[in-house]
Amino acid sequence: MFSTKIKTLLQEKLPGLPYSVCSRSLRHDIDALVAEALGPMKLAVIDDRHTGEAFGDRVFKALKGRFPTTHVTLPPFPQADDVTADYLRTQTLSCDALVAVGSGTLGDLCKYVSHMDDKPYVIFPTAASMNGYGSGNASITVNGYKKTLTAHMPKAIFCDLSVIAAAPARLSKAGLGDALARPTAQADWLLSHILLGTPYDETPFQLQQDIEPQLFDSARGIALADPPTIELLTQLCILSGFGMAIAGGSQPASGGEHMIAHAMEMSVECGVWSMEKKILPNSKLQTPTTALHGEAVGVTTLTMARMQEQLLSANPRLHDDDFPDAKIKALYGEQRMLEAKKAFAKKQAAIANLASWQSAVEKITSIMLPSAKLQSILEAAQAPTTPHALGWDDKTYAATVETARFLRDRFGFLDIENA
Repeated sequence: MFSTKIKTLLQEKLPGLPYSVCSRSLRHDIDALVAEALGPMKLAVIDDRHTGEAFGDRVFKALKGRFPTTHVTLPPFPQADDVTADYLRTQTLSCDALVAVGSGTLGDLCKYVSHMDDKPYVIFPTAASMNGYGSGNASITVNGYKKTLTAHMPKAIFCDLSVIAAAPARLSKAGLGDALARPTAQADWLLSHILLGTPYDETPFQLQQDIEPQLFDSARGIALADPPTIELLTQLCILSGFGMAIAGGSQPASGGEHMIAHAMEMSVECGVWSMEKKILPNSKLQTPTTALHGEAVGVTTLTMARMQEQLLSANPRLHDDDFPDAKIKALYGEQRMLEAKKAFAKKQAAIANLASWQSAVEKITSIMLPSAKLQSILEAAQAPTTPHALGWDDKTYAATVETARFLRDRFGFLDIENA
C-alpha cells in the first residue's frame, strides 16, 4: 500500500503497525482478509444505515458464512458519544472482536468500545473523509464535552477504493480539510516544543512528505472523484493516523484549527446558533447539510494559517486575560465551561515557563504552507473556504476564534497576540 521508504519508517517507529490493504475491489477477499487479521472469533459487524448500504451489508454477508457474526446497524448519522458507546458495548458483549464499516464516527466508536472491552477490531473505511483510521485515540463526546480519549489502533485497515471513490464528494472534501491541517497543527506543536519544551517528533511529517504535495497538486481530482486522487487522499489520511499513533496523541494533526472547529460544533449543540438539517438526495451514502468535521477544519485551517503568518511577522505577546466564565458559559454551556476552566488552568501553569519567542520564528516558518496556497487547494477541490459557506454566523465564529483557546490545555498560536 505504501512505498518501501514509508514501510521501513513505519516498521521502525510503529511496532504494532496495522495490517493495511488498499485495493480497487475487496469483494471476493473480505472473509479471507478478516480471518488473516483476527483468526477464528465471534464477530460484530458495526455500521449505520448509510454505510451498511454502501458496504456493511456486503461485509456481513461475506463473514457470516465463515464466522459466528452479529450485525449491529446504528441509525443514520450516529453520534460518537458516551451514550452510543455504552449502547454498542451492550450489543457486542458476547462478541470477541469488532468489524467497523464506516468512517469517522463509526471508527471512533469502535476503536473506543473495543479498547474499553479489551477486544481487537478491524475497519473497512467507506470514505476518505478523515485522518483517524490508523490513530490510537478517539474523539468522543462525554457529558456533552468533546474529548480526545485513549483508544487503540485497529488490527487491520481494509480499503476498497471502489467503495471509497463512490462516496459523496463532500466526504472526500472533508478528508482533504483534515489533511490540510497538517501545516498549522505542526506549527502549533513546534511552537509548544520550542517555547515550553513539550515533546515533538518529526516522524509523522516524514511519513507524509512525499504524498502530501502530490495530493495538494491534484486537489481538483477530489471534486471529480478521480480514483488515483482518491487513492492518494486515502493513503495520506491513513498515514496521518499512523503519525498520531507514533506521537502518542493528536498533536501532529490537530492544533488551533481543530480547537476552533470543535468549539463551533459545541456552539451548535448549545443552541447559540442553528441550521436546518436536511439530507442530500440521490446518494447511497448521504450526508447532512450541516458542516462536516473535515469541511469545518478546512475553513478553520485557513483562519489559523493567516493568524500564524501575522504573528510570525510581528512581535507577539501572551494573552494575559483571566478566564471569561460568563462568555464561555454563554457560548458552550455550564458543564463545558467547568471543563474548560480546568484545561485553561493547566495551560496557564505551563505558560509560566516561556522562553524567547524569536528562536521559534525561523523554524516554524520553514514547515508552513502559505495561507493563499492552502486556500487554492480547497478551491481546486470545490470545498468550502469561508465560514459563510458552511452556514456559520460571522459574529459567533469571531467569538469562537477568540475563546477556543480556553477549551483545551494544549498551547499554540491561539494563546498569543500582537503586542
